[in-house]
Amino acid sequence: MRSLYLFSCIFLFASQAFAQKMEFLRQSETFRKSGKQPDFYYWSAHEDTAGLAYVATLQARGTAMNGGKTLYELWLGCLMKSRKTGANAFILQSFTDTDSTQPVLILDLYYASAAAAERNEARKERNVVYLFGNKGKPMPVKVNGEEKDIPANGWLRYETPQGSELKLSKGGVGGAHLTITGKEDRLATYYSVSGFGLGGMVPPPGTVGLSFNTGRITEMHPDFGGLLLEVLRKNTAPVPVAGK
Repeated sequence: MRSLYLFSCIFLFASQAFAQKMEFLRQSETFRKSGKQPDFYYWSAHEDTAGLAYVATLQARGTAMNGGKTLYELWLGCLMKSRKTGANAFILQSFTDTDSTQPVLILDLYYASAAAAERNEARKERNVVYLFGNKGKPMPVKVNGEEKDIPANGWLRYETPQGSELKLSKGGVGGAHLTITGKEDRLATYYSVSGFGLGGMVPPPGTVGLSFNTGRITEMHPDFGGLLLEVLRKNTAPVPVAGK
């Protein structure tokens, strides 16, 4: 599944690269890469640096041109650039997105050993689903037949124990419908929920999901999902858990 995500990321990034400015702010003088890395892990615990080798600090800036300005597109740019450095993990340093400046994403890039990568995987949330709407206004969605609003710049979180079902729908009969069945030890999954033509911070990543004219429910790359959640937690007030 990770290979499918990365292939889709590369394809989409190729169409948006012209609209971004990539710049290394700092690079290690001692790190020696051992080839291109296929993975780009979201590192969820900043304080846990055992098994990490610092590679570089990378800045991605959206330009004034159309496209290439969403958090997702900036992250794709960083993913592509990181492969050439030998890095396989990233830690969020900052994301700036205001009306007066072009969006800027700054990531610290690392090489994570196999043991460190396993440790990072082990601490990820299990059996939960996150739903993200759009940047400017609440996004309605039906969850198990009940109307809910995903807060603007926020999210909804649902627990999905083994054997349970979470039914999502958007856009009525002709819209998007998805049933998520809880499985033992299933990693957290992240979904973009939109009306027609989603824009703003959470564009459809072109990976796994359903797409219709009246609504979309699109699964996000899990490492981007972790990044998005951290950005929202840093930039907005806490959002209460929606349900179990």
